[in-house]
This record gives sequence, structure tokens and C-alpha cells, in this order.
Amino acid sequence: MLDPMLDYSDSFRPDLELEDFEHSLLAWYGREIMLANHIHDRGALLQVTLQYGMEAQTAVACDEWMSSSPIYNARNRALLNIQTDDVATVFKCLQVDIGAPHNFLEFHYEVVSPDEGFFWTTSCGPYNHVRRMTNADPAMETQICHHMEDPTFDATVMAVNPRMRCRPEYRPPYGDVPKGGPCRWRVAVEYDIGMVEDNPILRIVRESLAADFEFSPITVDGGGMADYSGEFKRDFVLNDLSHTVLARQCKEFALDVHLLNRACYTSIAERWGEDVLVPIAVEQWRAMAPITVHRLREAFKINGDSMSSVLKVLQINPFFPREYLKLSFELIDENRGRLWLQDCAALHETQARGIISLMTHHPETPGFDAIATAVNPFARVVMLDPQQIPGAELAWEISIDRTREAVAPSEYAELVAGADLMSLDLSDHQYHYLTAN
Repeated sequence: MLDPMLDYSDSFRPDLELEDFEHSLLAWYGREIMLANHIHDRGALLQVTLQYGMEAQTAVACDEWMSSSPIYNARNRALLNIQTDDVATVFKCLQVDIGAPHNFLEFHYEVVSPDEGFFWTTSCGPYNHVRRMTNADPAMETQICHHMEDPTFDATVMAVNPRMRCRPEYRPPYGDVPKGGPCRWRVAVEYDIGMVEDNPILRIVRESLAADFEFSPITVDGGGMADYSGEFKRDFVLNDLSHTVLARQCKEFALDVHLLNRACYTSIAERWGEDVLVPIAVEQWRAMAPITVHRLREAFKINGDSMSSVLKVLQINPFFPREYLKLSFELIDENRGRLWLQDCAALHETQARGIISLMTHHPETPGFDAIATAVNPFARVVMLDPQQIPGAELAWEISIDRTREAVAPSEYAELVAGADLMSLDLSDHQYHYLTAN
């Protein structure tokens, strides 16, 4: 067996598996996938705002979270054997919630009883971004911290217990942010409260193959947590998980990103029709690609702009959920490579939703070419006849020709990246428990 990979600076490995990475690097990658969800949000919701306005953005954001978090919440509980329906269970689920990227949001928890607890943030990346972008506009702080969080936080806790509710102790807008952090919330079981109907888009997302997708069985290795069935760990970090469990969790995170992306695009289609989906998906890929490539290069030490580097970045692209999307890669030479899609669940989805549906349902505009050109602006992607490759259902060739005109990045790329995501360090996550002020 090869030594664990401390980075991906050596030769391209066509048979790369996530388990090949050293444990701390794999945990770092897990945090990068969690952050990729926020990158997705910036890429998709920015376009909704520009085309349909801020109220529409808020509505789509709520649809997105309320129609995916109940699904992936249940998936995470099943994968990690998280049982019961008390407050500690809610907090365990928040610790592995794709919407709360470690280091980008710093959550802290206090369990008072099975029916009551509190969580608070000492730092909140999405809030900091909005505050910085809008010069602390109270209306915009209210939009994200009230209009978005009120229904979505409730949906998250109700996924564990339908009688659970999440209510603010304090939160923005502020003139000056409190020293202890921007918000604190009480989570409690309310036995005399009425039931809340599901978001109608949840039913549509639940009908997808992604919602019930099962990963290949794993053998849990000796070190680390085999699951999260034990006591709630307020200082839980991804590194605590067993290596094979962590690898599977990284796959789950990528699938969770897809579920959110699927819910987002379902909301858009329900509101404005199918015709708008492909242009939004193409532009979303282009807007997300530069920051995605930058962060993967930094984490895995992928240098240069040869075909090896292009294929490496595509292999670990967090928007390709492994197994659900079965991709293979081949390096022909340093100017040519190809990738192909084998039979998989993603190909059998009846509704084309999200950015990966460009590959599966609109392969002539696969979208991932934006990732390739973010590594090398002279790269181009063209479809191949899949019959040339055994087992391929769809196939593409990537070529680098430096005599071509370089591909320019999206006009939205800088807005999606921002200085915060360019510099954010996810290399480690040492949890420091803090008491609330």
C-alpha cells in the first residue's frame, strides 16, 4: 500500500481514492467541501438577485435550505448512527451540516437538558460578508439574519424533532457587533406548539435519486470515531472520525452540496420556468471556478497549468459527488486528457437540476470546462464519441493549445470569491469552547 498522500503535488493518479489522502488533509478537504456549499450559494443567488431582485433571492434561499436540509440531515444521522430526537442530536447534526462550514462559521453549543439548549456564533462568515459588502446596511443584515435564518433554522431543528423550534436570544442588525459574536439562539422542544407544513419543493427534491442514494459499504478502520452515536462532543472536529468514515463523510458533503444545488434550481424552475436553468448553471460554473480552483490548489499543492494539474483539480472538484456521479480520468500527455461518465444514478435523474445536470443532460455544454480554464485559460473541452471508451456513457476531451485566445473569467467571479474566501484558512480546525457573554 502506498504511503498516505500529504498533498497532490506528485504525479497524476487516475485511480485516486479519497482514502489515499493523509487524515488531516482529508479533514481539511471536508472543510473545503463544506465551504464549497457557500461558494455555490454566492454563485447561484447572485444571479437570482440580479435578474429577479432581493425578495426573490430570499425566497429561493429559503426554498433551497428548507427543501434540502431535512433530507441531508436524515442522511447524516443514518450514516453516523446519530440517534434520538433531543437537543444534543440537533447540535450533532449542526456540527456536520454543510451549511455551517467549520472556521467560516464558528458555532458554540450548550446543552441544558434534552429539551433545551443554546448555540451561538463567535464569527459568522456569511454575515461578515454581507456587512462588509453593504457597509452594515441594517436592511440587508435583517434580510440574512431574520428573513433567511428564521425559517431555515426552524426547518433544520424540525428535521430532528417536529416539535423543536429555534428562537433568537440576540442577533443583528447592529451598529457595533457584540464582542462575543453576532448571534445566540435557543433551541427547545415546544410541546404545545402546532405542526408546520413542509416546504412544497421538499417533496420534489425527495423524489430525486440523490435523496436516497446509498454509498458503497465501508470497513471502518481502527482509529477514530466509527460513528457519532455516543455523547455529544461540543469540541467535535472532522479529524475525530475514523479515516474511512471521514472519507465517506466527504462524499456525503459533496452530495449534500448537490442536494442544496438541486433544491435551488428546482425553486428557480418552479418560479420562472425551465428555460432559465441552463444559462444560470453555465454562468454559475464560470463564477465559482476561479475561487474553487484557487482553494484546491492551495490545499493540495497543485502547481502549474499542465494537463496533469487540470485533471487533478477536476478529480477533487467538490461539486462532483463521488459514486452518485461516476467519473474516470485519463492523462494522454501534458496537453491532452479526457474524462468520461459511467452509468450512475446522476444519469438517471428524470429532472435536470443543478450544475452537474449540464454534464448529464446537456453534455454539449458540460460546465466543468470553467474549472479547466481556471487552471489554464487555453484549455478547451469537446465531446467525444463514448463508444471509443469501454464503459463510457458520455465522454469529453480536454486540450491545451496556447495559440488560442485565453478564456476570460466571469464578470461575477470577483464578487463570488471576495477577499474573505481568497484568504480563509481551513488547514486546521482546533475547537476552543467559549462560554456565552
